[in-house]
Amino acid sequence: MKEREELSRSDRIEPGSCATQDEYGVLMDTLRVSVSKHKIDDGFTLVWANSYFYEMLGTTPEEYATVYRNSPVCFYENDPQFLAILNERVVDALENGRGGYTCTTGVHTTAGELKWIKLASTFIDEYVDGYQVSYTTMTDVTDLVEARNALEKANAELERMAFVDPVTEGFNQTKFDLVARRVIDAAPAGSYALVALDLKKFKLLNEIQGTKSGDMVLRYVHECLSDHLSGEECVGRINADAFNLLMRVERPEVMLGRIDGMVQDINRFNVESTRPYYLSFTVGVYPIDDRRLPMTIVRDRANFARNAGKDASNARHFTCMFYSDVDRQNLLSEQDMENRMHGALERGEFVAYFQPKQLLAEGAIGGAEALVRWIDPVRGLVPPDEFVPFFERNGFIINVDLCVFDQVCALLSSWIDQGRKPVPISVNMSRAHLRERDFVTPYERIRKRYGVPASLIEFELTETLVFGDPETFMGVIDLLHACGYRCSLDDFGSGYSSLNVLKDVDIDTMKLDRAFFSAGDAAGEREWDVVESVVGLAKKLDMKTVAEGVEEPGQASRLRAMQCDMLQGYVFSRPLPVNEFEKLLFGE
Repeated sequence: MKEREELSRSDRIEPGSCATQDEYGVLMDTLRVSVSKHKIDDGFTLVWANSYFYEMLGTTPEEYATVYRNSPVCFYENDPQFLAILNERVVDALENGRGGYTCTTGVHTTAGELKWIKLASTFIDEYVDGYQVSYTTMTDVTDLVEARNALEKANAELERMAFVDPVTEGFNQTKFDLVARRVIDAAPAGSYALVALDLKKFKLLNEIQGTKSGDMVLRYVHECLSDHLSGEECVGRINADAFNLLMRVERPEVMLGRIDGMVQDINRFNVESTRPYYLSFTVGVYPIDDRRLPMTIVRDRANFARNAGKDASNARHFTCMFYSDVDRQNLLSEQDMENRMHGALERGEFVAYFQPKQLLAEGAIGGAEALVRWIDPVRGLVPPDEFVPFFERNGFIINVDLCVFDQVCALLSSWIDQGRKPVPISVNMSRAHLRERDFVTPYERIRKRYGVPASLIEFELTETLVFGDPETFMGVIDLLHACGYRCSLDDFGSGYSSLNVLKDVDIDTMKLDRAFFSAGDAAGEREWDVVESVVGLAKKLDMKTVAEGVEEPGQASRLRAMQCDMLQGYVFSRPLPVNEFEKLLFGE
């Protein structure tokens, strides 16, 4: 009996316990498992527990009995959310006649440490003070739970990186494509359209206001677009200032009305502004008539329609084009060109032709412009307007420009080696080159390889670059001049002209756009007065003038009388392959 009392004191065995229970408790202590018995009363009052029960909770038998009155309810006083889990499981088990319950919950020790424990409780056929007893084991699974939580957090972050746009906090392209694909596949054919939407002149806004303001604008646009969508419709930012929307197909006028509403909502901030700044958009709509098409092709078609209306103007602050059968044929043609262009470059199919420039005073050839021609072995001569605009958009024009430049340098070098007097050759430089700070490096590498003087080469830069971004243009001119090249302003008068800007632009030659001469000999005196004024201004600014696109002898005579320096056009010569140009140049 004395031995029994000592065991009771050492292991806190209450009346009704047995030696077998003590031995089990010691075993569980060794295995670091808490074992306890509780009355199923309002406080889940503790009847018996092994030593590890107290160690797990960071308390002692005396403290648990006196401070917490042997009640888990009291111990969990500061963890009501965890106590609620236990209560719910116990009540559910009792009401549904189950013999026990299991759950994982948290508990704060007396030191404030959060532990996660797995409970397994069995209702046994034993009663204390008239209450049934539950037999409970608790295992510390803190490490497992924390590892699981860390993994879930890492997975959530990976999912966020994979599917959430960091600027708008909405869908990125990957997520948009997944959601759109599911919606398109689940709906009848022709139910949805992909709408490609771009913010006009966003790069300029970024440069003026900074990327932080630019990101705020993108978030604002995304929110406004989202507010106008319903049901399975969705929106995502694809890149930079490009958004895609999946919208239900309706009559064109209805869809235009919805898009108009979006743009008006976006620009609503101007209502009370003293200095309004309207955001404008280009929009392309492709009603998806073939659900089998991958999202890349669906997007290509919407973008193709959008690009078709990029230069159009609209008082509603957006232009919108719908994809058509003509667009489909043009897109197929562009995809075919994209598949062939690299091979064509390697095979030497991009060939420089030369259109002579006639010195109006002397009648001799004073130079030439190198123009690219694509000579396809199957299709023959491909017109430049069929491939140059596309190459401008996809960036391949950089490769083509350098290819033409290489041929020009090779030709000039051969003339010098043969002792012939070379004439300056002008080459076109696409604005695509200017995306790189060292854009002049590949040109210089080619020129130096052939040992050609830079003064024999003139770069033709378009008027749209000058007046769209004069600061960048002036930097380009300065860099080209520093290398020894000459620079000309191409297409002057094509629509962006500002005579005031010319005083700040250090160009060597001004090329009058063919628009001045499109009426031929039927041009009125008012038009010729404008041409004469421009030629006179160029002379005062110490610029050479070249009249481009001249096709009538009468036009040539009037230009000669105005002291225009050179003429370039079919009235003198069409663009020629190199052998024919050399015959004309050297009188062979």
